[in-house]
Amino acid sequence: MIGQRFSAAAETYDRHARPQLALAQSVISMLPEMYPEQILELGPGTGQLTRLLTQRFPEVPTDAVDVAEKMIEHSRVKFSKFPNINWIVGDAQTFWGGDRYPLIVSSSALHWVDDLKAACENIYELLEPGGYFALGMMLKGTLKELHETRRQIAPEKTPEITLPSYDEVKACLQKAGFHLERRQHAEEEIIYTDANAFLKAIHEQGVTGGKVSAGNAPLNRAELGQLVADYQETYPSDGGIYATYETATFLLTK
Repeated sequence: MIGQRFSAAAETYDRHARPQLALAQSVISMLPEMYPEQILELGPGTGQLTRLLTQRFPEVPTDAVDVAEKMIEHSRVKFSKFPNINWIVGDAQTFWGGDRYPLIVSSSALHWVDDLKAACENIYELLEPGGYFALGMMLKGTLKELHETRRQIAPEKTPEITLPSYDEVKACLQKAGFHLERRQHAEEEIIYTDANAFLKAIHEQGVTGGKVSAGNAPLNRAELGQLVADYQETYPSDGGIYATYETATFLLTK
């Protein structure tokens, strides 16, 4: 299901991915001075973090693993000048390529997995002793204005599942065995021209069909129109409307 949604968004994702790019930059900023022999990137998507990795580690062999087949196809073409990148369709919860890695990175991906505990435990096993895992994730407060507006309009259609909280992610990583070296927890308001532009942006990122966005029934046309109007009225900002993105970045070791 996750792979299908993000495969469908492969061609449109980058148009609206300002928060995701900022998170990828935060992940890179967390890295220590090092030049690893090999890198594993989990959930590269359209390659925002991948691009930053090629700038810092231009020739390091990199396994880029994503559950969305069309994202892999899209990025394989996009990064065709980098033969050191090996594109693989796979799941962070179960992937095992036969190697352990001195550096594992992931940005704007692991908050979508079905089982974060399983993903953290698997990544721990994939990391070399003494290696580094740099992780960037969206958290529970992301798009909180949209979720509240939807809850007010159609409470019976509110998604029951939410993104993980900062404390939940931190606890999951520590229970898997990781040692926390650095961390950053932040909220940022992103401005969109209006509510319709905002909804289009998150739809073209593959967000609106996800487990934390889709309720037990879709909003009908009247409810959707009410959501747009209420959001526009309740969350105005200079230049349009705003939406909150809550993120965390971690640097971890084994």
